[in-house]
Amino acid sequence: MESEKRALILNLAKKRFERFGFTKTTVDEIAKDSSISKRTLYQEFQNKEKILEELLMFEALSVRKAILNQISKISEPTEKLQTYIRLAKKYLDQNPFIFNVLNDESGFYTPFLKEKPHVIEEGIEEIFTSILKEGVEKETFRKMDEKVVGHCLFLLFKGFTYGRGNVQNSSVMNSINELILFITNGVVSR
Repeated sequence: MESEKRALILNLAKKRFERFGFTKTTVDEIAKDSSISKRTLYQEFQNKEKILEELLMFEALSVRKAILNQISKISEPTEKLQTYIRLAKKYLDQNPFIFNVLNDESGFYTPFLKEKPHVIEEGIEEIFTSILKEGVEKETFRKMDEKVVGHCLFLLFKGFTYGRGNVQNSSVMNSINELILFITNGVVSR
């Protein structure tokens, strides 16, 4: 099946999952929405869980590429760090599917996705670390262990965006500027 058709299936499955939830969505409904037979869908995806898994990775890679493309145009590390946090936060706010999978308070997705959410989180942390390393090399940021500080920044970001127990509300959304100010004050050379 061509990649455009796979992308269409994933997009339509995402809409179903967001609207009705993973458990209430059936393969029959996804096939019908995609205008293909259930048999054809099963030739591409072993089961509904594989659709979910591929959808998560597809979404995560798409947003990663988009964000990296935007921040690659920024030369100043402090601005790059601030922009990355804002863009990542904006994406999570606009994408309840990813928010719910990463938040997964009930542990519902864990059996199906296994380590996939962790891989996405490692990617987020890796971007923080690379921006910090660039800032240290340019002497914009103080000397630090970029991996340790990158991990700390990731944990702060997670807590302010999708961490367990976190809900999307105005006080959390408004506090992202405070988080950015806190992080910037912590890493910028004086």
